[in-house]
Amino acid sequence: MASYCPHCGAPSPAEARFCMRCGRERVADASDISDAPEAPDASAPEVSAAPEAPAVPPVAPPVGPPPPAYAPGPARPSPVGAFLGRTFRGDWAGAAQAALWPVGLLLVSAVALGIPKYGQDSEEFVGFGDRLRIALALLLQALGGGFEVKAASGSGYGPGTGFGGGYDQGAAGDVTGGGSFSLVPLTVTVLWIAALCVGVRLLRGRLAVRAPGSLTAGLEAAVRVALLVTGAVLLLGLFAQPTIAGVEISASPALSALGALLLSLAVACGVLHRVGPDQWWAAHPGARTLLRATGTALRALTVVLALCSVVAFITVARLDDLDQAWSADGVSPLLVALLVLPNLAVLALGLSWGVPVGARAQGSSPYGGGYEHHAFGLSELADVTNAWAVVGALALGVVCALILGVVAARRSTSRGEQVLAAGVFLGLFLILAGLGGVGTEMSGSTSSDFGSSGLSAGGTLDAGLSFPEALLFGLLWISAATFVAPYLVRVAGGRTGMSAPPTVPPGPPVSPVPSVSPVPPVSPVPQPPVGRPMPPVPPMPSTPAHTPTAYDLHAFPLGPPPAAAPKPRSRAVVWAVTLAVAFVVGGGAAAGVLVWQEHQKGDTSSGKPRTKPTATASDSPSATPFADPTSGATDTATDEATDEATDRATDGATGGATASPFELPAGYHRLDDPFGFSLAVPDVWAREGVKNGTQVTYAGSTGLEHLQVGVIANAGYTSYDNFLTLEKTAKKKDAGYQRIRLERNTFQGRDGAIWEYTYTDGSGRTVHAADQGYVAEDGTEYAIMLVGKDELWEGGLAETFRVALDSWQLT
Repeated sequence: MASYCPHCGAPSPAEARFCMRCGRERVADASDISDAPEAPDASAPEVSAAPEAPAVPPVAPPVGPPPPAYAPGPARPSPVGAFLGRTFRGDWAGAAQAALWPVGLLLVSAVALGIPKYGQDSEEFVGFGDRLRIALALLLQALGGGFEVKAASGSGYGPGTGFGGGYDQGAAGDVTGGGSFSLVPLTVTVLWIAALCVGVRLLRGRLAVRAPGSLTAGLEAAVRVALLVTGAVLLLGLFAQPTIAGVEISASPALSALGALLLSLAVACGVLHRVGPDQWWAAHPGARTLLRATGTALRALTVVLALCSVVAFITVARLDDLDQAWSADGVSPLLVALLVLPNLAVLALGLSWGVPVGARAQGSSPYGGGYEHHAFGLSELADVTNAWAVVGALALGVVCALILGVVAARRSTSRGEQVLAAGVFLGLFLILAGLGGVGTEMSGSTSSDFGSSGLSAGGTLDAGLSFPEALLFGLLWISAATFVAPYLVRVAGGRTGMSAPPTVPPGPPVSPVPSVSPVPPVSPVPQPPVGRPMPPVPPMPSTPAHTPTAYDLHAFPLGPPPAAAPKPRSRAVVWAVTLAVAFVVGGGAAAGVLVWQEHQKGDTSSGKPRTKPTATASDSPSATPFADPTSGATDTATDEATDEATDRATDGATGGATASPFELPAGYHRLDDPFGFSLAVPDVWAREGVKNGTQVTYAGSTGLEHLQVGVIANAGYTSYDNFLTLEKTAKKKDAGYQRIRLERNTFQGRDGAIWEYTYTDGSGRTVHAADQGYVAEDGTEYAIMLVGKDELWEGGLAETFRVALDSWQLT
């Protein structure tokens, strides 16, 4: 009789113990037990059997839907979901310890920068808390943040406001404005990355104990560290937003957090994540090559920047006016230089490769606007110092390029990997060139209650390496170093990563051994008869016995003897020759650049004078020294030069020629300057150089006395207004300042001004100065200033100043 499974409802034979469908053990059914026949009882009386009712089959339980062909298991998460799950369930305590290192560095640095009062001795206007928050805002620029200043609205110019009196529009005026300052202190960035590496390396040792052999444990820990660092930097950015006297300062927390996320994720992944199996690298050779090339480029960049940092710091430390440039409450300018030392190193590297440092300024106001662009390159470096500085800069560029080439040649296993390392180095250099500059932007506007919009003005200033020229010169230098460095390494006796291991050259071919003819049988020697004595044999001299040796085919070369191996060259000699060649090439290139630059300055249209590269003495003070070199006859050249001098003396359009020739007094000689002017100075004086790119100095070998000529193109102001502005600064800076005269005058037919004054220098001496300024017709301002001791002024300096003004000419 069939029965049904209580689990799945499938019919099965009654005697079956297990279900034939689901395989589970079946429970005995009560109906089966009741149907079994009972044993008869002998003691019971016989009872007639009643008619049996027809048997009714049991009702089967409801049958559910048939089970699927396979039992569905639990749903598995996606790989990304599984990775995130393991990440958030991981070791957050170890990640917090690793993240504490870079975050603690920012806090300690901000506290150190916030301790000095920066000149607030009598009244502390900005407290320690505000200084701490300002320092944090400046430091967060190292991670990509900003530094923005915004003036709160409602700050009037009236007498009752915080700005004081002095300007009143008739009602309470409102001023709004703001500015931004962009400077990435790469020193802080490098220290931050180093601190993060220390913390992450400690975490790596912890992971090696807790999760050995896991391929993703390092990547999961890197994500945890990056999230913690990002959150901490975001909180610091929100904290670094003080408001001081209605001025709000912002550190751009979102940008700081984004930069921290990218940096920390990259550094943590590079230190913690290890792919592990060699099979993966074998299956992805491109990734392995890229990783090795990136490591090579980073090593070379580290060495190059370290070398350029040393050169830049020594150069900054030797500046003459460094202590007078800026010093606040004992804070040394060298400390500020240390904060931006990698920035200076990038500028030095670019300048040594010929990339000029450009500065762009642009402004607009109701009174007009303007745009200026200045560049400082190798030619300007020669003007400020001398040609040897250019030679040194080019030598630095050669050494840096060779460092990259040698490192890439020794570590790369193929030419493609070497080129890839050079390309990564170029990309990193361009990124640092873009980040190493400085920029600022200012804007402001005023309004009044009368409905007028008031005044508005704005301006921007950017300084840094020129990106197109950095790309061009970087390609030239890096390509040349990549091509030349492998040969230099081989010449020095070293091996590159692309060199094959040395092999033993094969020996000369062995000629076949000739066949040996069979030895004929030897006839027996007749023996003497027995009983007959043998004659005595004379003794033979003792000689060493010759022991025959087996013939070895490879014991002696059958061909000519091999040539002696060449003696390896000394590495010191090779490097000395290389550096000498670098200096010679650099000096030749520097001379060529200077000659070309001065040739470009001197080449003008026909009929115009030609500027000489250095200040030279002129024998005749009344005749011009600029004769046309292409003239055939001497008389003709002299007549043309005289005509040009006469035209310059009578034509007012030049704005700088004298009305009549000037006779030099005894003891003076005339000098023609490359900046386009000529004047007379004492015989013992000479041109010393150029300061700040626009101030030419003439002086003797000793003493304080010197003559300084300032040249400002497109001045846009009058000399009188300029002197008034400079006098305000002089009253605050120079002790014992006393004005003698400051008045308008006419010089060389143009409106000008003369400013004469005395002051006391740092050693207690009284210094006398006189400054004659005027603006030429082309808009260039010239300021002729003589400085010397006050007790020598009436004894001869006043005459020197008069001779310089009377002999002044524009060339």
